[in-house]
Amino acid sequence: MIEINLLPEELRKKKSEPYFNLNIEAEKLKFWIGGGAVGILILIVTMLFLGSFIRKAQINGLLAREKNFSSRLSQIDSVNKEIAVLKAKMSILDQLTKRKFLWTEKLNRLSDLVLPGIWFTHVYTDSENRLIIEGSVFSKSEEAMASVGKFMKNVKDDQQFFKDFNNIKLESVQRKNKEERDMVDFKIALYFQ
Repeated sequence: MIEINLLPEELRKKKSEPYFNLNIEAEKLKFWIGGGAVGILILIVTMLFLGSFIRKAQINGLLAREKNFSSRLSQIDSVNKEIAVLKAKMSILDQLTKRKFLWTEKLNRLSDLVLPGIWFTHVYTDSENRLIIEGSVFSKSEEAMASVGKFMKNVKDDQQFFKDFNNIKLESVQRKNKEERDMVDFKIALYFQ
């Protein structure tokens, strides 16, 4: 139906204009949405940068801890090697202290068996469970090698001394001539039972 308003213009009811203009509001809305999107993107980039910075700091911290651990590990390895060496020495000492004889008696008996012209340079035990006797012979009247052989025979024949050993061997001999005299450096090994 058609409405006709016959009232003069001033008396007519005016249509109320909307409170906001849609065109202006749409532009403001686009501005706010765009600004929010840019703000969210800036926030995401900032968070990613901050996360990257935090991860880099964590990686540097872990690398420093690894370096510290590796230096400690090398110290631990050197200590373990020292412990292994000390354990080997302790086992040798245990073997020596478990012997059923007194070293003073053995060494005293050994000095009684020494022939004239023979002298010892070293007497020691080694890791192969042997008593090593190193010495030299200086002989004028007879050959020095014969003196070494006699000494070894005397040691082997002496029951009181040899009872704790099962074998005797001449390990090395080095012959020299000094002032027309026969000289021999020798190394004898006595094997413990």
